[in-house]
Amino acid sequence: MKGVNIKIFTTPTCPRCPEAKAIINEISKKYNLQIDEIDLSKDMITGLQYQVASAPSVAVNDFVLTRGNVPERDALISEIERAMQ
Repeated sequence: MKGVNIKIFTTPTCPRCPEAKAIINEISKKYNLQIDEIDLSKDMITGLQYQVASAPSVAVNDFVLTRGNVPERDALISEIERAMQ
């Protein structure tokens, strides 16, 4: 089983970021994931490396699952399980 890293791209004024973070935190407890939160207002370079300019955005092991949207729980779980194989 491979390790999985989740990157969540946020901004301080993002109205949907708390919901995205809650979903990711809940799922990360089940799968024991490493989570990195990247504040796009402070680290746009990392955002650009992932072609992300809006929040919330989520990457699973460098694959960007969502850009500017809260991830769907089932889609996030499927991508995590695929990345663990």
